[in-house]
Amino acid sequence: MLEKQVTPVVCMAFGAFPYADKYIDCLLGMLTRHCPAPFRLICYTDRPRAVHRDIEQRDCSAWPEFDVQGMPAFMRKLGLFNPAYVEFDEYVFLDLTLIIRKSMQSLFDFAFSRQEDLVMLQDWHHDCCNSSVMRIRPRQMRFIYDAFISRELSPFSFPGDQDFIHAIVAAHGQQHRVALLPDGMVISFKHTVRIGRRDPTQTQPVFEAATIVKFHGRPRMHQVFNPIYRLFRIRLRDLAKGRWHRPVSPGELRELQSHWRPVGRN
Repeated sequence: MLEKQVTPVVCMAFGAFPYADKYIDCLLGMLTRHCPAPFRLICYTDRPRAVHRDIEQRDCSAWPEFDVQGMPAFMRKLGLFNPAYVEFDEYVFLDLTLIIRKSMQSLFDFAFSRQEDLVMLQDWHHDCCNSSVMRIRPRQMRFIYDAFISRELSPFSFPGDQDFIHAIVAAHGQQHRVALLPDGMVISFKHTVRIGRRDPTQTQPVFEAATIVKFHGRPRMHQVFNPIYRLFRIRLRDLAKGRWHRPVSPGELRELQSHWRPVGRN
């Protein structure tokens, strides 16, 4: 990747999630502080968003192939593999529900130096890829979108878009076109909490090694950083189950929260 090249970074926001605008603005803030190269943040969304003016909004509500009764909303993510929708030769995709906690230089160096056309994660809980952080070349990986259109495999039978991607890549024998980010570069908050419940001294090195912390399921970031939610929905439940120590320390939470803020917020 050329030093001065502008890197397209893509996110998606669809549905009625009430905190979506804040999450999009915070993603811009984290990229502004931690992206190692000039970037454009493009948000594919099904409705206008009240977000920072530097965020490019593109309408994905008119992708008719995803407006099928019973179609899970997350399958709209497969539109990222259609070069008619996302025209860049290659780009980075980031979920909204994550925290970038340090420079993305190592992540970018790995992702853009790989010859493979798709860079993803190994999932933390299943023998499957994870689609929360990706480097995508949509022209070369269009067969994933085409397989969705042709119903090569039924999208209704998969629990997530990443499971569909994993299955189609395997069905086409294209595993050699997919690279996985190094272990520990992107970590799961929930998985790290489980580590902390066994041994709270082990969470700090996990966090410190991570470039990105992904939040999936509950709690989301706006919940875990809310002291009332943290007390009644997390701490008291832990105490009721005899878990006396905190799996993630207040200092570790403050460090994460310090990164999750919009542009210009000190």
